[in-house]
Amino acid sequence: MVATLNKAVTNGQLGQAVAEYWIAPATAVAYLVKAGQYIQILDVAGSQCSDLLVFAGDDYSKQLDATVTRTLNGVTMPQAGVQRKYFDQGMQPLFEVIQDTCGRHDNFLLACTARYYEDAGYPGHPSCSENFNQVLQPYGIAPRLGWSAINFFYNTAVIDQDIIGGESWSRPGDYVLLRASQDLLCASSSCADDIDATNAWQPTPILIRIYEAEQQFPPAIGRHLFANAPPQLTQPSGFTAAIQQHTSHIVEYNGFWVPNSFANHGVQAEYWALRERVAIVDLSALRKFEVTGQDAAELIQIAFSRDISKLSRGQSAYGCLLNHHGGIIDDGIVFHCGNSFRYVGNCDTNLDLLRRVAAQHQLAVEIQPSSHLLHNLALQGPCSREMLRPLLDFDLDQLGYFQFAAGRLANIPAVVSRTGYTGELGYELFVHPDDGTALWQILLQAGKPYDLLPLGMLALDRARIEAGLLSAGREFDDLTSPYQAGIGWAVSLKKPQMIGKAALEAIKPRPPFVAVGLTLAGNEVAAAGQCVHPIGERWRVGKITSATFSPILNRSIALAQVVPEYAAIGTALEVGFLDGLKRRIPAVVGTLAAYDPTKSRVKS
Repeated sequence: MVATLNKAVTNGQLGQAVAEYWIAPATAVAYLVKAGQYIQILDVAGSQCSDLLVFAGDDYSKQLDATVTRTLNGVTMPQAGVQRKYFDQGMQPLFEVIQDTCGRHDNFLLACTARYYEDAGYPGHPSCSENFNQVLQPYGIAPRLGWSAINFFYNTAVIDQDIIGGESWSRPGDYVLLRASQDLLCASSSCADDIDATNAWQPTPILIRIYEAEQQFPPAIGRHLFANAPPQLTQPSGFTAAIQQHTSHIVEYNGFWVPNSFANHGVQAEYWALRERVAIVDLSALRKFEVTGQDAAELIQIAFSRDISKLSRGQSAYGCLLNHHGGIIDDGIVFHCGNSFRYVGNCDTNLDLLRRVAAQHQLAVEIQPSSHLLHNLALQGPCSREMLRPLLDFDLDQLGYFQFAAGRLANIPAVVSRTGYTGELGYELFVHPDDGTALWQILLQAGKPYDLLPLGMLALDRARIEAGLLSAGREFDDLTSPYQAGIGWAVSLKKPQMIGKAALEAIKPRPPFVAVGLTLAGNEVAAAGQCVHPIGERWRVGKITSATFSPILNRSIALAQVVPEYAAIGTALEVGFLDGLKRRIPAVVGTLAAYDPTKSRVKS
């Protein structure tokens, strides 16, 4: 245990601390922080909650207000996670969140109280609220029976029947990093709860570090790939520095910082640039893996849903990685590079998956990640070929749909692939991250005659829904088969060996749900998770997975999964808004791709 504590403390050191506060189990500490300084709250052993109180003003009368904070951040209901900034009752910011490696926190209820333990049969048990009263007394702050606090590291959620539940989510060394917006009095605790699973039945220490304002810590969110893996912090792509010259509306996506929309343009303008002219979007968050060795093709055949035996060098194929019950682990594209293959998908964990499959089948193959070597922009829109053609040292007109070639783009080494995620004619441009800024500037300059615009994730999501393209976590997960997700055409059951083949053969004749497109009456946009009903019936036949308003079709559309009996094109259904009963919006089943269902534009 001592070794674990020492390692967590050492690994969590972000810089030169000007103060440290060790909070023993089931106690609290009060401390002062200057405006601009950073506060790191670190869970030393893991699975330990830490409440935080914040006060400001000469008499400490300004206090953290959860309702004001949610309102100003546009969050209607309490939810697990942290807000970008936290405010007092006067709507003034107290601090902002800079880094978070845990992701599960709350500001729902009170810090634990004496009453809680008394009702549970433990009178006299220490509580966070009583501990706060003791450490705040020297500052003239009146005691309370229960303090409203931010509870870090607690996996709290509002579950069915509006019950608050959960347990501590954090691992050893997980932390949050805050930056004070004004001079603050803070109080932090190591939660005293040892009567249930909240702190894994045993309170452990919390460490507070204070860093000077002059230090620089980039905004980041930590992601754990495996249970005991250290967090991977959000990273910029090779294009992020150039993108930040055009927008500050940056969000985290799959471990990268990406633009949500661009200043002086907005989602509508970006969308129409894509549909009518040309646009560029940063897709560097895609993960790349190189598969080499004499059995490379055999590994891809076993793990990937498509039959790649017919692919030639320079060709690619869309499909998915499957599990043994036919669920989709990831969707992506396999590139035939000659003596090797490249898989481009969404998950870092694909590396471990492919290596395990190779070991199980005793294949002579090596799989290496190459995401750090290849970042990619997508150049999409009806003018993309005309714009890109003069920049390349090879004949772009010879590059067919799902084909790729290596060459030079304005003297930058690049791989150009005729693929995309928009439903438009387009290309993906893979370059080394060091060439990202130069490529971005070259494309912006070359795109001026075409009124090119950069495209953010909001406009991209609208375009991909129109085109009936899948999004992980919405249209599929590892319990969803390709036949349910609408990509049954991407499964080659004739292959002699493929993970999940037996399960898919059983599912194919009648999947439990079928992916369809819906056109809704009126302009109101549905929401993921809303239920789909037969006309006039209370019972459900499916649910919405994604939805948007389509400007080019001038109608509200959605992607949904419904039972096969209601999946025929032209079937009249209803989408349940509010509680699914009070208000219903008529909808009609159509093709999965509401926009250009024959793919004539991408194949042109």
